[in-house]
Amino acid sequence: MHSPFVYDYVTKCLYKKNKLRLPITEKVLIKSISYFDYKTVRLLVNNEDIAQKIKTNCPTVSLINNNSDVIFGNINDLQSSDLEIHKLKSITMLVVDGIHKNKNTLERWERLKELDCVRVTVDIFYCGVVFFRKEQVKEHFKIRI
Repeated sequence: MHSPFVYDYVTKCLYKKNKLRLPITEKVLIKSISYFDYKTVRLLVNNEDIAQKIKTNCPTVSLINNNSDVIFGNINDLQSSDLEIHKLKSITMLVVDGIHKNKNTLERWERLKELDCVRVTVDIFYCGVVFFRKEQVKEHFKIRI
């Protein structure tokens, strides 16, 4: 692994043991919110189950509809949303569920990775994490958790 940012994220966040009993994508979301100390989350679709898990595990986080630190949804939600990816802030993290669900979702993930504004992607198989860090070289990682 070449990026200190991604190395720290993977070793200090994703690989860190905890007692969360959640599906992997939700665990990645909750652990990432805590690790980066994010304050706002946008759900691309209204999902009360996910919203409640975020509120339970990250009580100081606010769920909002725009300009959030974290955006969560599946790859299909991303395509059908009004999200303007090229306008996202450098600190924004996008967690995309179901990137390997089928051939179409994998193709959408590959197209997302190629966008100029996307700097770092982490393929966790169950989900993908996208960072827009303008100060970072474009890199793509595949990890197992």
